[in-house]
Amino acid sequence: MKHALLPLAAVLALAGTPALAAPAATPLQMEMAGKMLDFIDFRSQVQLGMEGSTLPQSLLGTRPEWDALFKAAIGEEVDHEMPVIDSIVGQALGKTFTDAELQVGLKIVSDPNLRLIYIAARNGGRPPEVEISKATDDALATPAGQSFAAKLQTINDTLQPLLVEVTATLAPGVLRRFGEKAEAAEVKKRADAGYAPAK
Repeated sequence: MKHALLPLAAVLALAGTPALAAPAATPLQMEMAGKMLDFIDFRSQVQLGMEGSTLPQSLLGTRPEWDALFKAAIGEEVDHEMPVIDSIVGQALGKTFTDAELQVGLKIVSDPNLRLIYIAARNGGRPPEVEISKATDDALATPAGQSFAAKLQTINDTLQPLLVEVTATLAPGVLRRFGEKAEAAEVKKRADAGYAPAK
């Protein structure tokens, strides 16, 4: 009987062992995530993506003010969840770039003129007549800078799959915030109409 209990005890011990958590994003990865998301205007992409799955038109027909409330709820929740989003993106960047690439990359993506060039190219527009700084030019000339720039060309392949995770992170808070705003508006509307209050 004793020999039969030993394997069972081992199985129970293993079953109670929590799964190892994924390594947290490092400060360098988090810093780059914040800079990178600003550089590629990721926030606007998330905002537009969530606004695309907006409320039914039948409701907006009778409550047109809800559209603005929904957009405001998205903006507020994005602000609230940015540290989480930075960590999600930071982990992904850590799998794509080396620390050396991230360090030189911080200098590169901090150039506001380079950002203008990138955004114009991404949107299919004409590049603006601006010049990148000498510091950026020097960073891009290094081996780490060159490999960073090469990987940056396909960064959407890294970030696109994260949109689902980011949307799932935002959705509960967006719905809660929208619900609070819409309910407050409805309470006032009912009171103005002379309807009985809810229980």
